[in-house]
Amino acid sequence: MFTNPLRYSTLTQQVARALEEEMRRGVLRESLPGERQLAETMQVSRRTIRAATEILRGKKLVRKAHGRPTQIVANPPTHAKSSAMRVIGLLLPKPLEELKPYTTVIDCLRSSLYRNGFRLDTHFGQSFLSGRPAGALQRLVTQIPCDGWILTSASHACQSWFSAAGITTVVAGTAHDGIPLPSVDVDMLAASRHAAGVLLRHGHRRIALLLEKSDWAGHRKTEEGFLDGVRQFGDDALGRVLKHDGSVAGLEQVLDRSLQSPAPPTALFIVNPYHYLAVSAILAARGLDVPRDISLLCRDDDVCLKYLPIRPTRYACSAEAQARQVFSLLIGAMRAGSRKRPVKSVLMMPKFLEGTSIARPR
Repeated sequence: MFTNPLRYSTLTQQVARALEEEMRRGVLRESLPGERQLAETMQVSRRTIRAATEILRGKKLVRKAHGRPTQIVANPPTHAKSSAMRVIGLLLPKPLEELKPYTTVIDCLRSSLYRNGFRLDTHFGQSFLSGRPAGALQRLVTQIPCDGWILTSASHACQSWFSAAGITTVVAGTAHDGIPLPSVDVDMLAASRHAAGVLLRHGHRRIALLLEKSDWAGHRKTEEGFLDGVRQFGDDALGRVLKHDGSVAGLEQVLDRSLQSPAPPTALFIVNPYHYLAVSAILAARGLDVPRDISLLCRDDDVCLKYLPIRPTRYACSAEAQARQVFSLLIGAMRAGSRKRPVKSVLMMPKFLEGTSIARPR
């Protein structure tokens, strides 16, 4: 089993031990990367990096000099039975702090990995998720060898490359059609189909899905499920997909254009909770009341939604449960190695949380 006698170590001790192992393996040789780079890679604070470096300095493994990189002055001793942490790479489309609310699942996953002897290193960049990412991905996995990889919000080309390369990989999200990678995600198709039915059963006949432009499989499933739910309801229902760039200005632009159209929507299905907050503020600035003038429904949940005076109707899925499923698939894939095994995709059904943001249209 993947257990670690150091499972109760503090985060600072775990980071120090991880850096020691990188030095022992020769990944880090002459000096340590800068505090900012280490903090981003290991997804901890700079204060934690600073404290971990002090542990290494106390062991006389590194030497710090003002204005210069922290120099490696000795290699850690090689133990007969190594308790070193193994490394899992996490590939992101953007820095972790910009991915809210989905950071909760990643935080839970990091904790599970640490408790079982793994360190989670994060890497982000648009070159990894472009239409032709092969060169960037090959350099990444060559320069930063990992025991396994986790992909989130990855493009079709990115998922396809990892699949073809035969690298142990799990998709924390939805795998694109035809990509044989194990994956864990909320059932976006079913949730979005249900969302359309909820709005239509409340008497709305003009509803719209607010969706960020992307090549993410989960967004495609969301759009497919929403439109399918509209079609199932009847010919008098009209469902539209309003795509935006994820910014507040982009949301304002698509909302204004839609609300000023001859047949404006009376209800909106919004994917991201932070976009839900922005939409609520934009509607209030336009003098529109929720739910009297327009109803809102959110596909995902986040703690920020609990602080709105009009309780958002939304869907919720346990972050801990999602993290456990990702961890389980990852360990299974690592144990299998190069042996062929059936590709497993886990779809989790979210819980519908009824709030006060939906009413019958006037």
